[in-house]
Amino acid sequence: MQIHIVTNIDNGKGLERDYRLLGSLLESWGHRVTGVHFQRSERVGGADLVIFLEVYEPRLAEGAPRRWLIPNAEWWRPEARSALDDFELVLCKTRDALSHFAPLTPRARHLGFFSEDRWDPAVPRARRFLHVPGGSDAKGTDSVLLAWERHRIPYPLTVVSSLGWPLRPRNVEFAGRVDERRLRFYQNASRFHLCPSRYEGWGHALHEGLSVGAAVLVPDTEAMSETDGCALRMPAAPHGAQGLVRTHAVAPEDVRDAVERCMAFTEADLRRIQEAARDAYLSERERCLASLWEVLGERPALRAGPAAGAGDRGASAGDAAVGCGAARDAAGSARGAAGSAAGAPGSAAEAHARSAAPPRIALVIPCQPSTAPLLRRAVAALRAQTAAPSSFEVVVVCDGGDPGGAIRAAAEPGSHPFRVEIVDSPRPRGQFPHCSHARNAGVRAARAPLIWFLDADVLLSPEAVEHALSEHDAALARGVPAVLTPALARVALPPAAWIERSAAWAASGAVEGLAPLLSGTPLDDGAPGAQGDRLRPGTPGSEPLSDVRDGMPIVWRGLVDALGGFDEWFIGGGAEKGAFVDLLEGVRRADLIDIRLLTSVRALRQPQKPVSEAFHVHVHRGRDERDRRAREIAHGARWWRARLAAIRAALPPAVMAAAPDAPAAERLPDCSPDAVEARARLVRGVRAVAAPALRGLYGGVVVVGEAAELLARDVAQVCGLAARVATVAGLSALPANRACGVILSGVLAGATEDERARVLDQARRIVKATGPLLIAEIAGGSVELGAGAAGRDAALTAAEVRVRVERVGV
Repeated sequence: MQIHIVTNIDNGKGLERDYRLLGSLLESWGHRVTGVHFQRSERVGGADLVIFLEVYEPRLAEGAPRRWLIPNAEWWRPEARSALDDFELVLCKTRDALSHFAPLTPRARHLGFFSEDRWDPAVPRARRFLHVPGGSDAKGTDSVLLAWERHRIPYPLTVVSSLGWPLRPRNVEFAGRVDERRLRFYQNASRFHLCPSRYEGWGHALHEGLSVGAAVLVPDTEAMSETDGCALRMPAAPHGAQGLVRTHAVAPEDVRDAVERCMAFTEADLRRIQEAARDAYLSERERCLASLWEVLGERPALRAGPAAGAGDRGASAGDAAVGCGAARDAAGSARGAAGSAAGAPGSAAEAHARSAAPPRIALVIPCQPSTAPLLRRAVAALRAQTAAPSSFEVVVVCDGGDPGGAIRAAAEPGSHPFRVEIVDSPRPRGQFPHCSHARNAGVRAARAPLIWFLDADVLLSPEAVEHALSEHDAALARGVPAVLTPALARVALPPAAWIERSAAWAASGAVEGLAPLLSGTPLDDGAPGAQGDRLRPGTPGSEPLSDVRDGMPIVWRGLVDALGGFDEWFIGGGAEKGAFVDLLEGVRRADLIDIRLLTSVRALRQPQKPVSEAFHVHVHRGRDERDRRAREIAHGARWWRARLAAIRAALPPAVMAAAPDAPAAERLPDCSPDAVEARARLVRGVRAVAAPALRGLYGGVVVVGEAAELLARDVAQVCGLAARVATVAGLSALPANRACGVILSGVLAGATEDERARVLDQARRIVKATGPLLIAEIAGGSVELGAGAAGRDAALTAAEVRVRVERVGV
């Protein structure tokens, strides 16, 4: 769609950078973006969406059906409250800003923030400080310079600012206005970044510092407490008010103390800080992009757990879906057997069975009008399947619609013994095909618990569906769900020659004509990769495979949902399948799934005409992004660890209990409706008090007791603190830490007075004077992570959760 971004697009400061980052991102997603200066006198029409960055000029949005505001709370005037009614959405970069805008408009919601990744591993790091106020006088520069002047700080400092500062202490280099290349060098060369802003909503200097893995020093204020990954938080005193917020100032003495603490860091400390900072930057970027996808209305809603661990809402939704996969599989098996006995293909009994009972596996096939002739052959080949027609369905997704009806004519819904569903998928990025969007639309339309992602140019051998279902059941029996991929060969003919040779067979629809056709057709047995010796069908079975070579996997639906489907940042050309495969291989490395080559199945790829050069250029833009994400998965970035937690919640409880390497703390709780509701109530109760109570801590939180895994994930996300899980017995072994809070979840319910006193004393010893002690008591009994525990009832019977916060004295 056509999007106008209205702001000060050429001020050389943060607003211009906001505009360029947001505009480039939306353009990479296929939208047409125009930057409009907020002081422009003439009207600009023809926009589907107008986004105002910080400023608002109503005349520049006349005629636009949608208008958004991305404000900075420190620059929004309280008397402009009525203007908020003009917007469809008010998107806040921070939760602190959301707390100010939410009382003013019901349309306010949290968006998040992202900045440019400035990481350059080739630049050598040094123990020096960097401060980047740019053209702003509200970044705390006066406190930084006073600290160096008054206290004779001997460590080198670089100040990158276009303003003239009268105070010129020794050991301070004033770089002035520098180009992007030089600024990137300063950011990577300096291990310590000073960001004592009076208010930040959030600044690029701060997040770019996190992106390079620097030890970032920020004020200990409400807005800054949301920023995870910062090495130190400096005390700050109220300074005044600006816009909707209160501002704070860091004293020069506190800057000096923070500098001395930084220089005391060991190399091991700095390595840990670097990893935490990079993880925080990548996690926030991932959350912001996901939020932007959601508000654009393009990213599909997940059926199960969240893609990145979304707190209490995601936990309860994911838990509610847990356990359904195994039941669906078992029910699908029974229905498939019943369908086989119902009668011959096409009989009235089987037609009724198809309409009443979902199949076991769905073949999701995106198609464009140009590939309709190949789709006709692919669907016709499925008539030869040895599996019962009621056991599988075909979901054909019209990528970009089907204005001429070529795709529907090729798929011929209603003329096959199996169900064929036609789904329209409008392209969100203009004229280019968008396979990711189409596949996600196909998953939403499918009814089966297993999804097989195919392409319109793939012919399946007659035993393919039967053997896929058999191997899937065998994998579940082994205790680890398997992602299966067929052996692939290619029809070694030019596209025109193949279409001509196969035209008579495709038109006749004769099932028996496929084998004679292929017997006289040259095939390339060299794909995929080095698996050419495994391509010949033999005894039904599968064998372990290190990766999914062609990206045509057979995946349990709960896993697809937990992974978030196909990432729609990638449009097609193979990059979208590669990115999805990277996620699958990351899950395999976590020992949650098995990837196997379906040696009993051969798939044939029909020859296609080459795509246009313009499409190639568009696709190749995603290669670097896919490589970057693959590196993050291999590195174990924080967003990926959160994604793995959601995947664990989506796998069947029976599988997790049977998995030999699954720790007891990671096994699933009971999934009955009462259990899910009680667990969600517990998480909501603690979440309501965790953020304000834990604000101000420099360190982390220890969560003890039942549902600790859920609470730890929630606290880590909401409060921006590192959270670890401990047992009651392990509580006494924890070292006293003045920057550590403790959450006791359910451990005091039903305990004797002596037991309560002993546990509370242990917690008080740890938190000392500066940390809060959160106690969540569960009325009705304790909660247990009981999956896999023999002879124990794991159900949650809690009807109420009582939460209190205790400030612990010395």
